[in-house]
Amino acid sequence: MGVLLFLVPLVVAMAGGDRCAALVPQAEGATVPYYASASELNSYWQSVFPNQAMPSAILDHLSAPSESEYLTGNEKKVKESEHYWSVYLDQLTKGDAKIFHNWAHRIASEKLLYPESVFTVGSKINLYIDRGAALHSAWLRHDTADSIPMSTKNFTEIVMTFAPVSLAMAHDMWSTLSSCEHPREVAGEQKACTMSVESMHGFAASTLGTNDLRAISTSVDVPEDGINSPSNRYKVAAVRAVTAKAAANTITCHSMSFPVALFYCHAVNPTRIYEVTLQRDREDNDVPVLKTPPVVRAIAVCHVNTSGFDPTLKYWVKLGRKPGQASVCHFLTRGDVLWVPASAA
Repeated sequence: MGVLLFLVPLVVAMAGGDRCAALVPQAEGATVPYYASASELNSYWQSVFPNQAMPSAILDHLSAPSESEYLTGNEKKVKESEHYWSVYLDQLTKGDAKIFHNWAHRIASEKLLYPESVFTVGSKINLYIDRGAALHSAWLRHDTADSIPMSTKNFTEIVMTFAPVSLAMAHDMWSTLSSCEHPREVAGEQKACTMSVESMHGFAASTLGTNDLRAISTSVDVPEDGINSPSNRYKVAAVRAVTAKAAANTITCHSMSFPVALFYCHAVNPTRIYEVTLQRDREDNDVPVLKTPPVVRAIAVCHVNTSGFDPTLKYWVKLGRKPGQASVCHFLTRGDVLWVPASAA
């Protein structure tokens, strides 16, 4: 067994343990208001987007933990005694940790990728939309988010900041931090990890070179757990171009698994964006219909310049093409936010 470099006591959380119970309580159990309130976020949103509704993927994170969720002092000891786990550094190395939520790894699965030609009325597809991560974790206040050193080097400090967390969440936190630090997976990719609405908006505005933006989420009729329909095919009923056919620069922000709201935002441009309406195709089903919605409206992102993509993907073999010879498309999850210049929409 390797040398013990550090020991982190991780408390297995109570029901709903993926959310942190508290952030460093003050004396006598009073908790600093680290979480952004719904009124604060609504005020900020209206100040920058006065005529635009807040996307559902941002709204999903508006419920800050209530005071009843905070456990301090003796309450924590009594309710969570006997539930401590030890995590060693050699169990959480970059070599061993799987970066589940890194964008390039998420879409590398062949079933999640589609050629742009499939977005034609009448086309039939096996619909795969990945599940959203940590959809109801609360937003931090902007100043608090900026004060957290988001690095695996600070893993111990970060875990203790959000304690108690489950062992599974600790692994997810390491994976998320690794994703944020990971070198660019695609040539020309721009990326950032953000933990506040202000930071997400700021990255989008800076990268796209304009404050005149639209923020879009996929429809709420996409289930939180995603859609996996290997036996129940869908038919494309309608297609609407969200951006111009000539393609545009956009930012996609993916929700990540973390005790608080955290988004992996990146740009692999140019892109074409479509809103696709799909209907479950009963004619093509020889087995009982799975529990999938009969109609789905989802946002599809098509990356036009694929010359920097991984040439070993089975996607290219299926198409009989090489990177740079065809676009790569994927659907947004329930928890993703797409940022588009208003001039391109």
